[in-house]
Amino acid sequence: MRPSALYRLVIVFLLAFCVCCSQAPKPPATQSTAAKASDAPAAPEIVYDLSKEDITKVPGITSRNISVEGVKLGDRTRDVDKLLGKPERTETLQRHYRTAYRNHGIYIEIDKFTGKVTTMYVNTNYYKQAKGGLSDLLAHGKPDLLKQSFGENPVESKPERTTTLWNYPDKGIQFIHIKQDDTASFTLKLVPPQS
Repeated sequence: MRPSALYRLVIVFLLAFCVCCSQAPKPPATQSTAAKASDAPAAPEIVYDLSKEDITKVPGITSRNISVEGVKLGDRTRDVDKLLGKPERTETLQRHYRTAYRNHGIYIEIDKFTGKVTTMYVNTNYYKQAKGGLSDLLAHGKPDLLKQSFGENPVESKPERTTTLWNYPDKGIQFIHIKQDDTASFTLKLVPPQS
């Protein structure tokens, strides 16, 4: 073989090798690579504070994106104390502490074992601080406004003779009407959504 033919053969071989290397398939993502991708921070979810915004006008609202003066489901006890200040009263229940704030207009339930907020109640006593349609719901009830705000088909029940409950389990929103003698109270209850 002549040197020029050998030279051409080497060049062809190198070109073929370079082309093959540039088109080599990428190895499949390893478990650690996939874990890193899933650890990427998600876009922050917008949280609507019912003391600042009319939550009855927010499409697709759930208990996960509602706060009460900054307190959200899942917050820790120390966060609640910083945001709401000194409680007016605390009850010890079997699994929770239930604490009252703002002239008993807000009740927060905190799990004894995790120290996290599991349930929030906002009642008639808070209607002046609530914004828009929620203020009207807390003051007067209005089932039509409730259905217009949170959905046409709540699960309605009467857990007690004087109590009517409208439940939106997939939203984590409940609305409670208690009627006693000549008085009526209305409460928005926020719990984790069932989904």
